[in-house]
Amino acid sequence: MTTPQSKPPIFDSLRRSFNSSFKGSKLKSPDKESWPYKGEMDNQSIFEEFVSSPLCRSSSGKAKHGSKTHPHKVEITVLGATDLAARDSNGLSDPYCKVKIGLQRARTKVCPKTLNPHWDEKFTFFVDHIDESHIKFKVMDYDRGFRDDLIGYCELNLSMFPIDDDPRVFTEKLLDEGSTENLGSIKFSVIITSESNSSPSPDFDDRDNLRSTSPFQERHLTGVLSVTLVEAQNLRPMNKDGSSDPYCKFKLGHQKYKSKVMRRTLDPIWKERFEIRVYSDSSKVLEISVYDEEFGFSDNFIGSAEVDIGDLEESRTYKREIELDNNGGVMICIFNLSNINNNDNESACELTPEDFIDLRKTYALSYNPLHYLTYNWEHVEDVGVLVVKIIKCIDLPEAETIIGTSDPFCSIEVENTQVRTPTLYKTNAPVWNKQFKFNIRDIHSTLNIRVFDEDKNKYNFLGAVKLPILEAHTIHRCLLKDRKLERVAFGEIFLETELIYNPLRAAIKTLLPCEENLMYEEPKFKRNLFMQNFKRVYALANIALSIGLWVQKIYNWDNRARSALFLILYIVLIATFELYMVPMFAAIVIIYEFLARWVGFKSFETWILNSDGHDQLSKEEDSDEGEEFSITAKMKMVMGVCQTVQNSLDYVASYCERVKNLFNWTIPFLSFMAATFLITGTIVIYFIPLRWLIMLWGINKFTVKLRNPDYEENQELLNFLSRLPSDVELNQMRIISKDSSKTKRGTLKSRRK
Repeated sequence: MTTPQSKPPIFDSLRRSFNSSFKGSKLKSPDKESWPYKGEMDNQSIFEEFVSSPLCRSSSGKAKHGSKTHPHKVEITVLGATDLAARDSNGLSDPYCKVKIGLQRARTKVCPKTLNPHWDEKFTFFVDHIDESHIKFKVMDYDRGFRDDLIGYCELNLSMFPIDDDPRVFTEKLLDEGSTENLGSIKFSVIITSESNSSPSPDFDDRDNLRSTSPFQERHLTGVLSVTLVEAQNLRPMNKDGSSDPYCKFKLGHQKYKSKVMRRTLDPIWKERFEIRVYSDSSKVLEISVYDEEFGFSDNFIGSAEVDIGDLEESRTYKREIELDNNGGVMICIFNLSNINNNDNESACELTPEDFIDLRKTYALSYNPLHYLTYNWEHVEDVGVLVVKIIKCIDLPEAETIIGTSDPFCSIEVENTQVRTPTLYKTNAPVWNKQFKFNIRDIHSTLNIRVFDEDKNKYNFLGAVKLPILEAHTIHRCLLKDRKLERVAFGEIFLETELIYNPLRAAIKTLLPCEENLMYEEPKFKRNLFMQNFKRVYALANIALSIGLWVQKIYNWDNRARSALFLILYIVLIATFELYMVPMFAAIVIIYEFLARWVGFKSFETWILNSDGHDQLSKEEDSDEGEEFSITAKMKMVMGVCQTVQNSLDYVASYCERVKNLFNWTIPFLSFMAATFLITGTIVIYFIPLRWLIMLWGINKFTVKLRNPDYEENQELLNFLSRLPSDVELNQMRIISKDSSKTKRGTLKSRRK
């Protein structure tokens, strides 16, 4: 008997791979003389050698079929059933069929609310002895949350079917012990092929009737279908209040996906994305079903539809409005089929230098004005083309801790169009060299790249990069970031981008509405996000306040030369002002900022940040930098921010209500004063040009400190409005009479009753 120290490394590798222990198992460790592996081998090599060994193949064959050879292959196609017995209270059933030969089992999909289901599903079985094997069909009624009801069954011997013959359709009546009612009949076809006329069965069977996909099956993955469930419209109401609790199911072959449940709505918005694997032998019809969730009862069927994915072109995005049967409503989905060929790293859309020359000619800007008289403006949204080449990644994190590698693939998304690269297995430095072409409708959109590790039932996030399309004109070497694109993650990605676009079309599209991001969701309330947004607003408020303090210093004549210069500029500007100067000054600022960026001038933002007022305002913020706060301190900080927001909203709402109360004569004295001022101002402006009034007001504002150094700043308009009460103050000052209080109390008592 071998000791734990003398056990070959294969047992440790299997224990870690399958998360199991051999303690107490009936398996015996082989002795060293019979062990086939000589010398040192790593665990992964031993594991792969073990999987391909005759021992593993023979044991798996015996466990599933009784022997490692299968002389006959049985192909059964369950076509449908007719006149089934009703098992639900609505007089219908939700039938599905189970097929069994020996220990091999399969089942069809569920056809909701029907007595004549149509399945048309094909299953493959392997049989050793035809005479000793029986095929059993069992038709069941699906009940969600309860045990499924039996409708009927039939059992036949395989020897009654011809071998190596053309397919024939058989019809058999369903039976049930102790039942005399008509249970219906089932239609199916059987093809039995002998070993001499069929290819030898694989070591691990690749059968469509298995629910789970074994990692050792030899199914050929041809692509990935990305289905984005956006929303539904005008669904059929199923609840008494005229609403529904809808959710959606997708089925392709034996792969099933379910969306979240949307409560009490006929126009649900899901915005969920599903990645469905497409195999060479899988079905090409995507089944979509919508149900209404019912607690404690079977869910109500709203409607269904089918989409033929064989009509979808690879690497192209389709947005479709799908009508559900039975007037169930309309589904809005986005489909994208990505081709995957792990044996070929060259992309099918590889562009040659001649192709790039043709694209540049197509989107070139014409300088002939007569060209635009006959220009086809219908294609103005076709702005240009973005070519992205994903070269490689390095230093990716180890998603599979056992082997120390990952199975990475890259997802590329531009303007609701998503494609992906092939999955490269067991590597932390994948090299794809795959090229993609995107039709661009807005050059201001972004290029989103995410790297995932592919597992059997989920994708593990490894890193992401987000780049503006306008900067896509070179080779990038980018560090991957986390999901929020805020911090640096592990790994780097190398990519090459080329943007070819028409400037005129891009300028016109800039003035049109942006394309809706169909996957965008409003963020939920989070403390960190709330604090981040508050700091952004606080920073902008600091800049505005810094400008105000800087202007105040000019009024106070802290620097007499600067104040005198601005006074002269103010008088000249008001005296010569024309309306065309407004866009002219804005253009001067933009041009100056351009020169400051590329030539090295001092920008306006730098002046503001280096001003004395901004330094005073940022002292508290700088003093708090680097400090670590406890949970209590963080809660107090959030409460302080909430209080600031609350008081700011009260301040704005109060002054707006005071302006309203000024015009509706809530305080007649103040309204009369306002009317007098407005009539006087109208007469003055009628006889005196507005230009000179503004000049006199500015000269008075500039020179008031020179004439009276002890003058205190006064805001006449705000002082006047502060005398007016807000709606809250009016409610507080409202006099309640005794009769009105009794009436109000009586009303409250009647409401309570």
